[in-house]
Amino acid sequence: MRALARGALALAVAACADDAPGDGPDAAATCRAPTAAPAWLDGYLATTIAKLSGAADVAPGVRLADRATVARRAAAQRFALDELAAAGLPAALDDYGTGANVTAELPATAAAPGPLVLVGAHLDSVAGSPGADDNASGAAAVLATARMLTEVACRDRPVRFVLFDQEEVGLIGSTYLASALRQAGTAVAAVHTVDQIGWDGDGDRRLEIEQPTAARLAEYQAAATTLGLAVTATASGRTDHVAFREAGFDAVGVSEEFTGGDATPHYHAATDTAATLDLPFVALGARLVALVIAREVGAP
Repeated sequence: MRALARGALALAVAACADDAPGDGPDAAATCRAPTAAPAWLDGYLATTIAKLSGAADVAPGVRLADRATVARRAAAQRFALDELAAAGLPAALDDYGTGANVTAELPATAAAPGPLVLVGAHLDSVAGSPGADDNASGAAAVLATARMLTEVACRDRPVRFVLFDQEEVGLIGSTYLASALRQAGTAVAAVHTVDQIGWDGDGDRRLEIEQPTAARLAEYQAAATTLGLAVTATASGRTDHVAFREAGFDAVGVSEEFTGGDATPHYHAATDTAATLDLPFVALGARLVALVIAREVGAP
């Protein structure tokens, strides 16, 4: 799978180097937003969630009972760094003292790029919980989104992928980054965070879009229609998108139905394991985010 991701990225870069948008028979295909499910997606999500939530080794001989201690968070971060690098995205730890965010950026291909689009999910869990839904599902979706977007060859804006640390103890990693972006004067078009997208007990294939502007909600509604999903806008504000909104950024969250009453019964529990997740629903969530982001950065 890693060789496939690197190969897809090489093809995308070559397409942008050889063809301006709209030039040549292959340009439209390589610039198009990802509406079809990649062949690798289901297996990638299952493997990634299993490794992050202790159902499989995250490194040889290492299994994560949770992602709450310094050592276990560090093991999860190393795994995420390797996954982003395997997708052709140089990744780094952004250390802020008590923790560190994993970050990688997919550059714009336009000569005069627009403001940054940021997509993220928290990587930590509460103590004593494997955190498969909360939030290996969101972290895996962001890693998969990164892979999908490397295959979109024409991008008017850069996309930054971030796996936040210490969400469970007060949105620390996201608050740090929001403040750093504000202090640096970084132009940010939108922030999208993904937190718990692995439960769909009633089978209605509905996700909640948390605190969206009218424009953001319209983006998600259009993408959901394309993918056969449903979305509902809510006022929920308990995860990382809040930190960015409080810093003045346009930020939105994606989650299963917390407000709608169809959220995992394993929340913050030792039973939040990979076996409880609806993996096809996670895949739909990842595809939704990837499609929204691809369209935001200019892919038709």
